[in-house]
Amino acid sequence: VLGLALGAVWGLALHRLLALEGLTVLAVPWSTVAAVAVGSVLVGLTAAVLPALRASRMNVLAAIAHE
Repeated sequence: VLGLALGAVWGLALHRLLALEGLTVLAVPWSTVAAVAVGSVLVGLTAAVLPALRASRMNVLAAIAHE
């Protein structure tokens, strides 16, 4: 979410800079933005769930003794 917000701020700044040069129309590919947001959520959830599933299958005492 932070990356998406930072990208939006940079995009707005770039749009204003280009407007000074005479470029007044800027098309935002909203479908791509949405796809990247959904993809990042899926990757983040997968990265959190897989280690949690592995840890839930371990014996607690064996896990403590291993470290």
